[in-house]
Amino acid sequence: MAVLLQVIVPIFAIIGCGWVADRLSLIPGEGVVSLNHFVYYFALPALLFSSLSTAPVSQLINENFILATLFTILTGFIITVFLFTYIWKHHFPELSLYGMIATYGNTGFIGIPLLTAIFGEDGTVAAALATFLYDVILITLVVMSFETEKVVNNKHRNQKNILPVTGMIGSSVLLNPINASLLLGIVVAIMHVPIPSFVSVFTDTLGQAAAPAALFTIGLGLGGQNSLFKSKTHHVSEFLTLLSLKLVVLPLIAFLFAFVIFPFDNETWAMSVVILSALPTGAVVYVFAEKYQTLVKEVPLYTLAITVVSMLTISLILLIMVGNGH
Repeated sequence: MAVLLQVIVPIFAIIGCGWVADRLSLIPGEGVVSLNHFVYYFALPALLFSSLSTAPVSQLINENFILATLFTILTGFIITVFLFTYIWKHHFPELSLYGMIATYGNTGFIGIPLLTAIFGEDGTVAAALATFLYDVILITLVVMSFETEKVVNNKHRNQKNILPVTGMIGSSVLLNPINASLLLGIVVAIMHVPIPSFVSVFTDTLGQAAAPAALFTIGLGLGGQNSLFKSKTHHVSEFLTLLSLKLVVLPLIAFLFAFVIFPFDNETWAMSVVILSALPTGAVVYVFAEKYQTLVKEVPLYTLAITVVSMLTISLILLIMVGNGH
């Protein structure tokens, strides 16, 4: 119960403040966009760089964490693709987007502030590494799926088609501000580059705004998506399957890999793998749905509903794992 009061309630209370602000129109529409961009382009990158650049190299090369996260993502993705192929008869490449819905967690806006609040610096580093792994694996799979279909349909299997795909994957994964800050922080830590004090003060101060601003923005987003509940485009059975895969099945898979197959000396990292897997679907999925004009109406609804339900499931997981010390 102490965990519920000290961690979960404050975090979801901040989300609730954002929702109330939206419902009462306390923040104009352009303000919502501006706050979201502030978190994405400034506050979160500052927090990640500050945490990773000073982290011990042994944490950044945590093989068990990397392997447990990698196999959790791939296993969940494969199970989703299998189910949506043989039960609902969906086809390539939209299957990759279903796989992304069921496995891509909101590690940036929810995972980083959540684990930072629970585990401190260790939690921030774990969430940062997971953010990079989720992006590298899932964005690559989705982009390759859709771009490969274009190549096949156009019947042009030459270098001119392959190079743009490679460039798109590279820019999507490596050049967004969050992953760029991750890479820079890792390089600084591994090479033991000294950080000037004014840089440390700047990133530390700016990074402190990341967690509350990100959580508040989530609440604003939930309020702004209320009209989606009226949508009739979704299929209940598909949604319930995606909901179960994301919030129940994936955490169970993560538990298997983190506590059984790749056991950790430090349970903080093992618990981080499970908690991060239990996060709701990240908003980045909609970026690719819009880009490839696939599941454009369904993805916002699924993401919103999974986010709402995750408030309960994440609370239960934290009470079980953190409250009881696993």
